[in-house]
Amino acid sequence: MTKQEVLQGSLALNCSDKKYTITVEGDKIIIETKYRESRVRESTFRCIAHIKDDKTYTESTYDFDGYRKQYGVRKKAVSYCLDGSKEVFDSEEIKKVLRDYLDSCGYQRVVNKKLIALCVSIPVVVIVSILIAVIISLASESKFVDTNGLENFSLTEITRDEILSKDNNYRSFMVSERHSGNHTNISKTRLRDYDYDHISRSFGKIHGVIILQATRVSVNNLTLNINSYVESGNAEIVIVIDGEYYCSVDVNQDRSIMIQDVRNKEVIIKLAGEGAKMGIDVTRVY
Repeated sequence: MTKQEVLQGSLALNCSDKKYTITVEGDKIIIETKYRESRVRESTFRCIAHIKDDKTYTESTYDFDGYRKQYGVRKKAVSYCLDGSKEVFDSEEIKKVLRDYLDSCGYQRVVNKKLIALCVSIPVVVIVSILIAVIISLASESKFVDTNGLENFSLTEITRDEILSKDNNYRSFMVSERHSGNHTNISKTRLRDYDYDHISRSFGKIHGVIILQATRVSVNNLTLNINSYVESGNAEIVIVIDGEYYCSVDVNQDRSIMIQDVRNKEVIIKLAGEGAKMGIDVTRVY
């Protein structure tokens, strides 16, 4: 097969029942697919085969989630659709489509040394950017003075109205997050990423208001088991139902909050922190 025959022949891999599309641009065969890293965020993965005249090709990939591009990475994701079905994505399966085709055409993949250098340099840039962000965050937090003492964790600056009116208006660093379990009937796009039975988060420091969990169930009773600790700074955990304040939950305790008459109501747990080094674990039962 000639080089042009290989390029044009790749278009035959397109099919209506496939989740990818293949295009040809000059000496490049491009395979592209879209997938969901969450129920609300769609990402694009693209693999490009650069066809050479000596029956070899080099390969480059990137992933774009609408905010940033990542080069040369393997992407694996599991997402759940609104009907409860599960979608599994692995970028290696997409690359294999091109690799198998070019292998059948007698083409051999060679490593792009320039691409390796790029993949090495990009993480360095990312690390430097993270360090700069941490320094800026620390500089911002230094303006907060904990005036109520080390043993008093009550908020001194953030008001109840601010907690109710703001969703995710905060600065943080050294954050760890885990979530698991099923989804409920949350319909608002901005809340779907918080709709899990169990969430766990820890912060090296957080200042501002953040959503932790969102729930909308078709039963009357809901129990929220909340366990938290605060090592320094101030914090308040607030439960909001249909936009209205319901209650605050004491920090540094293991609490079980039983809520009745919540059928089809939107129950949101928010966290407000003032320079707080802390962690929180939430499990819901309904």
